[in-house]
Amino acid sequence: MLRLNKWTFFGVGFWIVGSVHAQDNSSINTYSPYSMYGLGDIAQQGVTATGSMGGITVGVRESRQIDYVNPAGASARDSLTFVMDFGGEMRNFYSRTASQSTSYNTANFHHVAMAFPIKRLGLSIGITPFSSVGYEFERRERSDSIVANMGDVRYLYRGENGINQVFLNLGYNITKRFSVGVGARYYFGNISHYYTVQHNTSAYYNNVRSSKVQTISDFAPTLGAQYAQPLGGKRSMALGASWQPQVSLGGKQSTLSQISTDGRYDTAYSSSAASPVVIPMQLNLGASITTSEKWMLGAEFSYQDWSKTKVVMNNINELGSSYSVKLGGYYIPNRYDVRYFWKRITYRGGLRYSQTPFLHNGYAVKDAALNVGVSIPMRGAGYLNAGIEAGRRGATSNGMVQETYVNFSLGITLFETWFVKYKYE
Repeated sequence: MLRLNKWTFFGVGFWIVGSVHAQDNSSINTYSPYSMYGLGDIAQQGVTATGSMGGITVGVRESRQIDYVNPAGASARDSLTFVMDFGGEMRNFYSRTASQSTSYNTANFHHVAMAFPIKRLGLSIGITPFSSVGYEFERRERSDSIVANMGDVRYLYRGENGINQVFLNLGYNITKRFSVGVGARYYFGNISHYYTVQHNTSAYYNNVRSSKVQTISDFAPTLGAQYAQPLGGKRSMALGASWQPQVSLGGKQSTLSQISTDGRYDTAYSSSAASPVVIPMQLNLGASITTSEKWMLGAEFSYQDWSKTKVVMNNINELGSSYSVKLGGYYIPNRYDVRYFWKRITYRGGLRYSQTPFLHNGYAVKDAALNVGVSIPMRGAGYLNAGIEAGRRGATSNGMVQETYVNFSLGITLFETWFVKYKYE
């Protein structure tokens, strides 16, 4: 018998709203000059709860949370339980160079995901951002000879939108300890870059503006595995790995250049052609140790080499290899305590250090962050998840931009029991 209550309908309704909103490709997911490069600012993957633990996912085997990074994690489901998880985030950026500074706030949805069993299989499905582009700045001409001949010249740069991904994972328990999984990612969306040249003091030279829009729409496979080993008592260890091969995503690039005449812009050049985008192979390795119902500690390593791929959409191809090291865990004083509510709260924390794929003047851009969060139980429903991430990316040396950021995330995990058979005397 299928039992539906208000939480199920609420969750499905949010799924629809979140999916429609994701297709809008709003640029408010990020505000960073580094999003000029490649496909933009690559989003941290995982639900709110795992994000509060430094982002560890692939080596953590939990039935109470959804792991969509490792397809094998889809098999960690109770045979009667439907799980739904959705969340959003607010981000504050403070950026500075050796001579200037600025700040910006953004807010958007982060993910909608659900997982449930299908006989001996586990399935997870959802939608989340993959990358975001958001920047806007200007540069004034400083060459004395050009200013003398052409007057005050300004160069305006702007970028927006991003790429989303819909994921579907199938996990299967080959034995009680070993699980495998296969997944599919559907990438879709567009990235827009705009460039304008304005002559503010000379009527002789015309203003020029151009745009370049890259559209992506294609599938990519993902494979994963997990192994669980009891360590005695209530402790156990889990090992996990996920792998996505290098894929060439089908897409189209449209270019438009216009020249102003008496304040009106006329098209000087326009083109549209197929332009595939290569996403390099990605490897994730993780491990965790858990004491049942009490605590968990885990670590994860990820690697992806963008240097051998061709992602040129803003006449910039400064991309290199990237890696990430993550540490995190949680602690629950007493999950079943009936007297003190605070003892049933899950306390989470983690660290993350990354070398991003961005290169600036040949220097790799580094990123480091600290995470803390809580999962507050809701009676008969699931958990309210909240997290804070504070970090720093880049530097003020070598012509770079240093970004100090604080991200606030909020999510809800809902549980629903399916296919319950009632017995009547």
